[in-house]
Amino acid sequence: DGGITPGTAFEDIPDDWVCPECGVGKEDFELVEE
Repeated sequence: DGGITPGTAFEDIPDDWVCPECGVGKEDFELVEE
């Protein structure tokens, strides 16, 4: 689960977070507004 609760705002995810599935850091993700 990566230690992030579902529904957590993107900006509230720690900058040093790394995806447990692919090992990519937060800086490589983009926020997509729906």
